[in-house]
Amino acid sequence: MPWADAPRAKAAAPVVRPLRIPLVLWFTHWRASRLLRLAERVSSAVATVEERSFPLPSRKVRAIGHGIDLDEFPCVEARPEGVLRVLALGRYSPAKGLETVLRALAQVDDARLVAHGPALTEYERAHRGELLRLAAELGLVGRVQLEDAVPRSQVPALFAANDLLVNNMRAGAPDKVVYEAAASCLPVVASNPVFDALLEPEWRFARDDPRELAERLRAFAALPAGERAAVGRRLYERVAAGHSVDSWAEGILSAAGPR
Repeated sequence: MPWADAPRAKAAAPVVRPLRIPLVLWFTHWRASRLLRLAERVSSAVATVEERSFPLPSRKVRAIGHGIDLDEFPCVEARPEGVLRVLALGRYSPAKGLETVLRALAQVDDARLVAHGPALTEYERAHRGELLRLAAELGLVGRVQLEDAVPRSQVPALFAANDLLVNNMRAGAPDKVVYEAAASCLPVVASNPVFDALLEPEWRFARDDPRELAERLRAFAALPAGERAAVGRRLYERVAAGHSVDSWAEGILSAAGPR
């Protein structure tokens, strides 16, 4: 039973379908395409994180969670109260919603943001420049760092050095980094509705609402270390239960069977 992304599903279908071998398409993103529509048609089932993370209507969709290697992300210790250290990870694209994050940060005293991500295209480099200019306009010089991408091996250290991950990715694509941070017991605030089963309501916000995000940041900053640790521990337990490598593999096998 093979599983594949959209290009591989299209390529594999002529080989495996005549042999009556189930073909499971794995896809989790907000963008539909002609290739995706074709891959959905030729696949036996479609596996995705949850039903809203597949952008096409389909009776083939199976929500199986993400596949996080829990051994890769050790549980971090909650830091004592003080300056709130906020982390953002991902490419420099308007889809990541960092403008709203900067505007929220400007409303929160004693908070700093460090972002890491690639800017591989001229479009992404230009957007990074726009964010730097906005940070200066908002008086955030010295409180915001927009850094380059880091090797994956350094991500756990970033989780350990910060208090909170903020994720403002546009709706539809559940960023894997949110589940990775949660697996590290790092609290998360996010706007994407697909995280409503992972995050408690007080740690979600409307995507284009910097005021609401600022409220979330202030509320988290006010928590003592013990309560911050409890938030992170609950996130770990949810990832372990529904988004681990083991649960993902079981989900792929189940998706290949009869519904």
